[in-house]
Amino acid sequence: MLAGALTAGPSQISALAGVAADRAGCHRVYACWRARQIAYGRWQPWADAAPVREHVRQLHLAGASHQAIARAAGVATMTVYRLQHGEPARNRPAPARIRTQHAERLLAVTAAAIADAAGRRDAAGARRRLRALIAMGHPAASLARYLGTPPRTVWDLARGRTITVTQDLHAAVCVLYEQMWDLCPPERTGAQRRAATAARSRAARNGWPTPMGVDDGLIDDPAYQSRAQWHPATGTGAVTPAVTPAGAAGVLRSAGRRSPGRERDLRAVS
Repeated sequence: MLAGALTAGPSQISALAGVAADRAGCHRVYACWRARQIAYGRWQPWADAAPVREHVRQLHLAGASHQAIARAAGVATMTVYRLQHGEPARNRPAPARIRTQHAERLLAVTAAAIADAAGRRDAAGARRRLRALIAMGHPAASLARYLGTPPRTVWDLARGRTITVTQDLHAAVCVLYEQMWDLCPPERTGAQRRAATAARSRAARNGWPTPMGVDDGLIDDPAYQSRAQWHPATGTGAVTPAVTPAGAAGVLRSAGRRSPGRERDLRAVS
């Protein structure tokens, strides 16, 4: 990271400084919150694992798998596995305690929640696509309008607060991404330019790459980590203003597929 920073241009150095500042700010906020919780006697980062383990066992007896329970609770599958079996490869027994946040999520899981989660999928692909569009300068509010969803839905996805999404929302994000992956937002007015600049700045601070920095073959893989960082991209055009939530995919342009010629026109170096 240091060697890269020494050879980076002013904009990249600014982006790296922004990421470091964001992380430092988040740490300060967490430290203050933790100190208050301790002072008030409410600091309880761990909970007894026994009742949680029994609840998960009952869900297993009802036919739920580790994966289904984890998906419904919004935790990692290995969290559920270790709760039940420990870590046999390391000779570690089932834990006596579990993180309070995980305990609350697992205890809230019901058979109905598992059934509902079965119709959902991991949000990683939708999140990466939305982040890439934001990196191009598209404000979250505009993306929400194109998708016909509340802006909060897009922001929760982009910020990583949403773990799973419905199949319909994932499909809608995929269609929108295919239509807009190489298009910049309209910047004809001062308000539009400010919104686009704010979107790009947020992407730069968080290191979100533009579409050319994301591997299409791995974009839906939860374990995939792009090595690219944010770089400014000129795109091949701008989004037309006649976009409606009901027909965003059809009115942006007639050709929504990628082509080698259009890819060469991009200026996003990953």
